[in-house]
Amino acid sequence: MFKHYRELQDVVSLMVYCTSDKSFLLLKETSGEYWIPSIKSEKNSWKMSAHKLLFELFGTESGAQLSPLRVNKVWLPAHPAPCVYHAVYKLTIRADVKKRLKVKPSVRFRLQWVGEAELGRLQAHCALRSPELLLLATMFTGEPLKEADLADLDKGQLVEVGEESVLVGAVEAGVAAGAGGAASAAPSAQLLAAANYTKEDQMRLFREFVTLNFPALYMSQHVFSQLMLDIGWHRTVCNNLFRAADVSNRGGLSFQELVLWSAATEPVTQHSGLPAEIRCRYIFRYYDGDRDQKLQQVEVKELVAAARATRQLSTDALSVVRDVDLCYKQLGLQANSPLSLADFLRAVRELRLRGTSSLLRAPRSLLGYVIDLQERDCMAKAASVKSTTHFEPEGEVRPSKAKVDKLEVRDSTSWRRGREQYALASCVVRLEQDAPPAVLRLDCFEEEAVSASTIKLLSLSSTSLEVLAADSSPAETLAAVHYFASDINTPKLVKPAYTWAQQSELAALGAAVLKLSESVQVICAAEPRLLRLDSPIYAIGDLHGNLPALLAMEARLWPAGAALLPAGLLFLGDFVDRGAWGVELLAYLLAAKLQRPRGLHLVRGNHETRDIQTMFTFYTECTTKFGDVEGVKIWNAINNVFDVLPLAAVVDEKVFCCHGGIPPPWVCPRVSAILRVPVPLPRPAAQSHMAWELLWNDPVKLLSHHIYTVHFTFTPRHIAFTQIDIWNYRANKITASMAMELSANEGFAVNARRGTGHVFDQRALDRFLAANDLTHVVRAHELHQNGFMCNLRGKLISVFSSSRYCGGDNDSGVVLLQAGKLRLIRLSD
Repeated sequence: MFKHYRELQDVVSLMVYCTSDKSFLLLKETSGEYWIPSIKSEKNSWKMSAHKLLFELFGTESGAQLSPLRVNKVWLPAHPAPCVYHAVYKLTIRADVKKRLKVKPSVRFRLQWVGEAELGRLQAHCALRSPELLLLATMFTGEPLKEADLADLDKGQLVEVGEESVLVGAVEAGVAAGAGGAASAAPSAQLLAAANYTKEDQMRLFREFVTLNFPALYMSQHVFSQLMLDIGWHRTVCNNLFRAADVSNRGGLSFQELVLWSAATEPVTQHSGLPAEIRCRYIFRYYDGDRDQKLQQVEVKELVAAARATRQLSTDALSVVRDVDLCYKQLGLQANSPLSLADFLRAVRELRLRGTSSLLRAPRSLLGYVIDLQERDCMAKAASVKSTTHFEPEGEVRPSKAKVDKLEVRDSTSWRRGREQYALASCVVRLEQDAPPAVLRLDCFEEEAVSASTIKLLSLSSTSLEVLAADSSPAETLAAVHYFASDINTPKLVKPAYTWAQQSELAALGAAVLKLSESVQVICAAEPRLLRLDSPIYAIGDLHGNLPALLAMEARLWPAGAALLPAGLLFLGDFVDRGAWGVELLAYLLAAKLQRPRGLHLVRGNHETRDIQTMFTFYTECTTKFGDVEGVKIWNAINNVFDVLPLAAVVDEKVFCCHGGIPPPWVCPRVSAILRVPVPLPRPAAQSHMAWELLWNDPVKLLSHHIYTVHFTFTPRHIAFTQIDIWNYRANKITASMAMELSANEGFAVNARRGTGHVFDQRALDRFLAANDLTHVVRAHELHQNGFMCNLRGKLISVFSSSRYCGGDNDSGVVLLQAGKLRLIRLSD
């Protein structure tokens, strides 16, 4: 009846009963389901609308015979109207009036008179739009129908469907509260927490639920099946899916039943504890074809075959029977006997049945699909409003545009960033061949270039000059880094590249780093832990103190400076350790970040932690260059910035970028959970398991036997190498033990070669991408000879940007994300 949520309005229906043959007048809809004749309420008058519907049916006025039967009041979140009503009127007619049924010929064949017994049969075959029809018939006649199970339906004349009675509970930061005041340990609350469903997520699902079903209060099998088809389920399994979701066996789903089903079948919902038990109950009902609360042998074999398929094992009849017989023997059950729900749960709990964690996983997140629909609808509405001038009816209350944006579009912390208004910058950048950019005040030009009114306006702002002018702290720092990297041989100064001519120059750099760190720390602390970025953008991997590699990128990709680059820059961590010039590299990045805070982004790597730096070289580098006191001060200032760095980014809502790898679903069910990582994060290993996984995880790799031995020796002007073992890796052949661990843990296994975190396989990556509606992952963390590596069917790109790493001969890699393409750039010396 309604295509869009914003179109919802009051509906009036007629429950017409003929006393002579005890039949009800129903309308067979195009879907094949039966419902009572209904009409949208006109002029805010239910009774007038009921009279109109009555006239259309019988061609006569029988207003005196109409009386209210039931009124449903349904809450509408994020809607101009706070609620919507469904008013049902009852009408008793005689056989002669029944013969006067008068409707258009195209509709006549859809109107049918259905007896009470036939009504029960239609319900048993899920042919009613909602089980409410049985309740309405019972309320009308006063004689309960034997076939109807109405125990959990509200039988009152006025039914209020409000926020408190609809939402299962608020789930914020992993804490759930039951809707009826239950403790946070309630099974339903734990299931929502496992799926990372917030209160706002439930409201989004409720909006779609009402749009699809109103004026009905329950979701029919037909509507449910269409929804399952939309998210990728095959049509042949939709009946089984509805049987599993319809836990009350009433033939229609309440909103709470739908949201719990959605949470249980989310691709990333964890399969442990109470959530796992709830999921297993759904799995049991899915295979219980006759609803007898027992799985017959053929049903058990079907379940075992599906479980073996998820583990990539053979599903031939002999293997399946062998697994079934072994399971029955371990459970102490007689062969060929039915399997009860209790025995099934025990078999899963005791690991007699394996592979259930991957069963009943939706091909796509239902919540993600609904959000996409609502965002698309919101954008279409905004486009129509923008292109069409319209007048609001006098007295009609509509929310402001700001309020609509806040309610109908996902907030900026979880989805797309808002577009900012442009303003004229207060400076001019002059580019000359073979000369650094020169920055001039725009209001210093003659009037032929800038009008007097513009000069007056620009005199009030000098933000651009504060970060771009030659005497600004960021510009001075960048100039100092370029000076440090230059080979100078003049009569007045002789200085090899990558050295300081005087110790005072190094001290000045340290002072600049302290100042820049303080400013950048404030900027990064205000950023979300999960960045939402728009392309074009360059993704840059590990640099590890390799200043020459960074400057080589600058010369080829942003020769006029990072501040003037049309694309964004995304650095994926590991800025320090192993390389000789971590301080100088950080000075460059901090200065560039301050010049362009919303165009250059720094993501934390596993070497941006104090413990790792003291084990490797960055701590020693700081104290060697600046002394024990000042060096520790500078080291702490830089690490204070590291403590507040974002942990990941999503580009164009399709590409997930981080340093290490994707986290397990039991740690991070959806990427929005990253937003809740605490800030600051000085001890990620102890403070956030999720952050630690993002910093350390790898795709599955096999350790080869090649080792590079490197040496570091620090002096005030030079840093040579000291002993460190660097391992070289190549694509793996998964061992049998690792395959078992990956299968048992949703595609994750212990990361043995790093001694922490996890490795993940293709299935884990596919589930992660599907759960978050993503297409690719771009990460760093591993050395590759060409500067990058594409693996896991091209869905995961590893980029490494430190060329000639630790004395090797590898190239530097960069990934350009632009216009839906991942372009791999290889920078060779």
